[in-house]
Amino acid sequence: MSESKLPLMIGIGTRIRKSPYYESDLKYGVTGFTVYNKMYLPTGFSGPEKEYESLINDVTFGDFAAERQIEINGPDAHKFVCYVQPRNLEKCAIGSCKYILLTDTNGGIVNDACLLRLEEEKFWISPGDGDVILWLQGIAINSGMDVSIHEPDVSPLQISGPKSGRLIQKLFNGEHDDLGYYKARQTDLNGIPMVIARTGWSGELSYELYLQDRKLGNQLFELVNDAAEEFNGRVIAPNIIRTIEGGLLSYGGDFGREHNPFTIGLGRLVNLDQEIDFIGKEALKVIKEKGVTEKLVGIELEGDPIIKAPENFWPVIDFDNKKIGRVSRAFFSPRLKKNIGLAIVDIDYAAEETRFYVATPNGDLESLVVSMPWFEADKDTHLD
Repeated sequence: MSESKLPLMIGIGTRIRKSPYYESDLKYGVTGFTVYNKMYLPTGFSGPEKEYESLINDVTFGDFAAERQIEINGPDAHKFVCYVQPRNLEKCAIGSCKYILLTDTNGGIVNDACLLRLEEEKFWISPGDGDVILWLQGIAINSGMDVSIHEPDVSPLQISGPKSGRLIQKLFNGEHDDLGYYKARQTDLNGIPMVIARTGWSGELSYELYLQDRKLGNQLFELVNDAAEEFNGRVIAPNIIRTIEGGLLSYGGDFGREHNPFTIGLGRLVNLDQEIDFIGKEALKVIKEKGVTEKLVGIELEGDPIIKAPENFWPVIDFDNKKIGRVSRAFFSPRLKKNIGLAIVDIDYAAEETRFYVATPNGDLESLVVSMPWFEADKDTHLD
C-alpha cells in the first residue's frame, strides 16, 4: 500500500524568532518561510514570476526583518569597524552606507553586509545569514578597543521597484526626496520611529525603512500597503529572478567562508594600501599576488525554462566529465528569455564564452559563461 505524500512544511515555534511583520505576512498570503539569521523570512506570496513583474514595473514591499542589525558604538567604534573589514572607510561620513565584506585571518569571507554610519561613533551592520554578532563580540573582547556591540530593536521593511521613489514621496510628503543613493537618516512616519535608507537587496531602486519599535511592525506594514495601492503595489519576498539578473550575491549560497573577495569579484572592497592593519590583510595580499584558483561567474543555461531553484548545488562538469565547479542559483529570466545562474568554477573555465555542462535534476545542460550583471539597478528616483 503506497503512502500519500504530505506537503513539505516548516515548523513554526518559539525557537525561531518571528519578525514584527509576521502577522502581516500571514494576512497578505505568505506561501512559505525559510529561516534566516534565526528568524522566519518569507519565501513567497504570489509566486516569483508575478512578484518579479511587479518589482521591475511598479512597486513592491515586504518583510526583510531577518536582516537583523548589529549596533557598534563607543569611543572606538570607527576604529573597530575599520579593523574587521578591508574597505577604506576614511570618507564614510555620518549618514553614509557602504557595502562591506567581513574577512577572517585567512582572507575568507565571514559575511557580507551593509554598513550604516548613523553618528560619529555609532554604526549598524546589516549582515547576510550567519552569526556575525558573535564573531564581532568575540573580536571585541581582546581588541583593547572601547566598543559596545549588541542587537538593537531594528527591523527593515524593504520598498523596491521603479515607483518606489514616488511611494516614499507620498508616505513622507516629500521630506526625503533628496535622499541620495546609499544614504540614510533618522526619521519617523506618523510617529513610528525609523531610519530610512536608499539601500536594499532587490536589483531595483530600493529603500529600506529600519523600524525602531517592533511593536509597531504591523501598523507600519498597513501604512505602506495603503499608500502603495495607487502604484499597483504588491507584497513580495526576496526575488530570485531579479537578484540573479542583478548579480546580487547571497552569503552561504553563492559564496561562503571558503571563498575570498577576489574569487567572487569584489576585490574593489579590499584596500591593501591603507595603513590600518585590518583582519586578513596579510593573507589577502598573498592571495592577490598569487591570483585566485576559482572565480564566481554568470552563466546562461540551455534547455527548458528553469522554474524551480536548485535545492542543492548543481555540479559543473567539463566536456571530459570532470567536475570543475558548482551552480548555486539558477532561474528563467522572463526579460532575457533565457535560463541564467551563478556559479563558482575553476579559473581555467572562468573566461567569457567558455562552455561546459551543468548537471541538473533534468539532465546535463550545456552552459555558457557570460558577463554579469545582466541588468544594472535603476538608481533614478523618477520623481520629476
